[in-house]
Amino acid sequence: MIQQLPLIYLASESPRRREILSQSGIRFKQIPSRYHERKISGLSPRKLVLEHAAGKGAKAVAPKGARFVLAADTIVWCKKQVVGKPKTLGEAVKILLMLSGRVHFVYTGIALYDLKYSRIQLRCAKTKVYMKRLSEKEIRNYFKQVNPFDKAGAYAIQAGPRVVEKIVGSYTNVMGLPADLTKKMIMKASRTL
Repeated sequence: MIQQLPLIYLASESPRRREILSQSGIRFKQIPSRYHERKISGLSPRKLVLEHAAGKGAKAVAPKGARFVLAADTIVWCKKQVVGKPKTLGEAVKILLMLSGRVHFVYTGIALYDLKYSRIQLRCAKTKVYMKRLSEKEIRNYFKQVNPFDKAGAYAIQAGPRVVEKIVGSYTNVMGLPADLTKKMIMKASRTL
């Protein structure tokens, strides 16, 4: 018998997370979260994304009767620092020049809340990313095709010309949500239905 997966409330406005859940065959509805990310120093990248994912889930605006709330947080980690989302084109160019020809890591923390039993599952995925060596001209041409402003690390692995040489780990993690890990967490939670 095929296990029926429950309805998930996704506390994220990310179109990429929506796309990943849809392609994974998971039933979901998007809801907002009142969580505001703040700078937390001294945490490892793993602990940082788990802290933010848990915060987003805890502050989710879930409807009455909602049972499962899913939240996630993704960062790019390079040279022992968090590489955020650029605010200007100049910042985006600087970010890609820094990542150019280097290895960096993408971490995603996932929090799955079971509101009925006041339980939370927390997991983290890590993907190693090898970036191509890029000139400033190639980077500026890339930004003519890809909007860098809503993306940690200023690039999208799934869009436009390829700037990533290879990855080790989950491809969908680099997009913002590791599909296999998320599905395993939902399947584990659905055993309590």
